[in-house]
Amino acid sequence: MTDDAISQIDQLIEAARRHLDGLVALRADMAGEPMQERDASDDDFASENLIDAGTAAQRAGVSKPTIRRWVKDHSIGFKRGGRLLVSVPRLHRHTGDSSL
Repeated sequence: MTDDAISQIDQLIEAARRHLDGLVALRADMAGEPMQERDASDDDFASENLIDAGTAAQRAGVSKPTIRRWVKDHSIGFKRGGRLLVSVPRLHRHTGDSSL
């Protein structure tokens, strides 16, 4: 599978998550239930948890090609719109360094 195909799949997954969040909010509103906020700490790929590959490389003390390899081999990030984005929580778990 090509990087472009994987990027398209990632974009579709993100769009589906946004739609699902909207449906959950609509259902809660219709049922008169309070809407629960989604905590970014529960979602490794929430926008608040993403950094670019260059920043990830600096924080981890490795090269950008190493970050690219970790994204591919260990699913610590994904490509969106031509940019490689890395999940900080997954980077922490992968390196074993929570201070990154």
